[in-house]
Amino acid sequence: MVCDKEDKCNKINKNDNVNSLESINEEKKKNTNEGGESFFDINAEQYLIISLRQKLNPVIKKIKRVRYKFNNIIPDFLVGKNNACLFISMKYHRLRSNYLKARIETLSNKYNNRILLCLVDMENIENSLGEINQLSFSFNMTLILCWSNEECARVIEDFRIYEKKISYIIKKKISSSNQEEKIHELLKKIRCIHTTDCITLTTKFKNFKNIIQAKKEDLISCSGLGIKKIQALMATFNDPFF
Repeated sequence: MVCDKEDKCNKINKNDNVNSLESINEEKKKNTNEGGESFFDINAEQYLIISLRQKLNPVIKKIKRVRYKFNNIIPDFLVGKNNACLFISMKYHRLRSNYLKARIETLSNKYNNRILLCLVDMENIENSLGEINQLSFSFNMTLILCWSNEECARVIEDFRIYEKKISYIIKKKISSSNQEEKIHELLKKIRCIHTTDCITLTTKFKNFKNIIQAKKEDLISCSGLGIKKIQALMATFNDPFF
């Protein structure tokens, strides 16, 4: 039996299509779990991607400064292409202590940065904080504590806004960051000042001298700095030691 050129071309095209479909399916398997949830999202460079499981989270209503979309993703928040964020409240952890470990394990090793955002919404936090801190350390998560829904939203917004610098801030991978690292370490000694506040301050004021000399009205213009944090900064830099 003799096949003409058209038959051969058709067979080649069919084989190419089959191989292409197999490659696509293989890629989907790599980027999804058994429940069909995705590790990544093609829109993550333009939007904050929020998991469908977080739709009723009151923190979402406080997110104003960045655009976001919901999708069936594995982390609770995808802040940039390769940065995953999980959310937990201490009350929820106290009720379901096994939940957080299971959620962390679903992340696998797919992300450059893994953030654990914890809402402190109860008193007597020592035991719960110890458990959460141990989990974050064991699974190489960066733990950030917040005391309100508004503060949680600001942290998420800031990580999305500064997502290109997340590795630079959290993992300290860029060699030129030594001075900023030292400033961040000093600032975080002040009660209630966290990493995103440090980024905001160093971005606006450039160096430690300018931060120390900043006036109240300058600090008010900094995103995420409420009156308590401003008072803490002003007291640290201006009140006498004796």
